[in-house]
Amino acid sequence: MHKVIYSSKDTVIENITDFDLGSTLECGQCFRWDKNDDNDYTGIVSGRAARVIQQEGRLVFKNTTPDEVNSFWYQYFDLGTDYGRIKEILSKDDPIMTDAVLFAPGIRILRQPLFETLVSFIVSANNSIPNIKRVISALSRMWGEEFRYDGKTYFAFPGAKALAEGEICDLQLTKAGYRCDYIKRTAGMFFENPLTANDLKAMDYHEAKELLRRFPGVGAKVADCTILFSGSHFRAFPVDVWIKKVMEQLYLKEETPLQKISDKAYDLFGNMAGYAQQYLFHYARMNRI
Repeated sequence: MHKVIYSSKDTVIENITDFDLGSTLECGQCFRWDKNDDNDYTGIVSGRAARVIQQEGRLVFKNTTPDEVNSFWYQYFDLGTDYGRIKEILSKDDPIMTDAVLFAPGIRILRQPLFETLVSFIVSANNSIPNIKRVISALSRMWGEEFRYDGKTYFAFPGAKALAEGEICDLQLTKAGYRCDYIKRTAGMFFENPLTANDLKAMDYHEAKELLRRFPGVGAKVADCTILFSGSHFRAFPVDVWIKKVMEQLYLKEETPLQKISDKAYDLFGNMAGYAQQYLFHYARMNRI
């Protein structure tokens, strides 16, 4: 069982297992965390910031109260899920998945805010992680609310209304390129008809995916990323260039259309396909498969 301890200004969660902070924050699922030193990261989520340090079996949240850790960060890092069991099920009779799991056994899927996740993955299309981070930071500085943490100024990710009302010429200053129009129109639609991750959870996976694909700039991959990384459905299996390579080379043994790759992933991994995707994505990208 996890044990939460408050010491001075910091909150510590002890007895952490099956979790690696670096792998989780650097596997391409989030864009507002920066590495300070070894096992030390600062991130901004939902109008709050945290500096988190991983030590042996412990997570230290600097200048953060136990109430905030228990009510927000614990769920955000998905610390209540038994990833040991997930890895055991995925690896059973599957040597490929066994290798992928052993390569990065501490990856967890973050529970991220739905609107920010949607916009972030619209920005991610045909883009690099450093560029995505720069665009998201610029959007936040231009339209997000300013707040203070640990003596420093930060900016929350803007709401749908702020982005919908932003001028295209101003959006273009973020270097989002052709995605600026998608961001503005998606924000307008989202503001008119707000959604939450719980709304998507209440839907069938396919219904949720079809709904997200109505937003400008949202194709199959962006929809699946949004569903998975907001914690809505864990059978979502985003297929990008790395997943396409690893699935074709290690499982399918032939060139395969994207939808068939997604279908095969569900056949192999069922409702845990999203977890499998993260292990395979990191394994493929880091090993240059």
